Amino acid sequence: MNKIKISIVFGFLLLLFACGAQNNKPIDGKGEKIDSKTFQAKIDSTINHTVIDVRTAEEFYTSHIREAININIQSSEFDNKVALLDKSSTLFVYCYSGGRSKTASNALRSLGFEVYELDGGLLKWQSTGLPLEVSSKKPMTGYTMDTYKTAINAHKLTLVDFYAPWCGPCKMMSPHIESLRSKYGPNLSIVKVDTDKSIEVSQYFKISAIPLIKIYNNGKEVYSKMGYHTEEAIELALKPYL
Repeated sequence: MNKIKISIVFGFLLLLFACGAQNNKPIDGKGEKIDSKTFQAKIDSTINHTVIDVRTAEEFYTSHIREAININIQSSEFDNKVALLDKSSTLFVYCYSGGRSKTASNALRSLGFEVYELDGGLLKWQSTGLPLEVSSKKPMTGYTMDTYKTAINAHKLTLVDFYAPWCGPCKMMSPHIESLRSKYGPNLSIVKVDTDKSIEVSQYFKISAIPLIKIYNNGKEVYSKMGYHTEEAIELALKPYL
């Protein structure tokens, strides 16, 4: 009888140990939950990475980890923004205390991303003495509708590239845009609109996906298309107006 009891207790302890080990390490092996210092060290040592703050915009602009982008897990745009992330990028995800980041990390892992989640969120991060970037209000460095209209009317031919720094296809398309800038010089004005910062413009055009290319000739919109463009495709759209 004693041997049976010992076996049962031993088996129970093994089960507890196994469950505890799985709390931090996903079954599929694509990342894990790690403490603040390990989180920072792994960010610093990972070349292709994206740091994601899944809190609200208001929380994000109050304080956030350096180089983090904001993709609110509770926003209706979460899926659309996630779909544009670079699939080869290692993701580092956090929230304030860990609840929202757990939901986001599970969702991202199910899509095939390698995800490292900050254990305890910013609460633990701050208690460790690690730095945060702090801003009392959201920086208005993007376009308003007034400045946007001024930009598209300043030259005869204007190409507008709607993008976001976290968008994989946008990053792939950026060299094409710069090549066209060099090729056509003063004959082509290029306006780059960060949709995360240019809230008023994004809402006006009801932008639900990026990249988005618009072309204006004498202030009149003559082309508008979402999705990745090759350099040849953009040039073809420009040619009638050059």
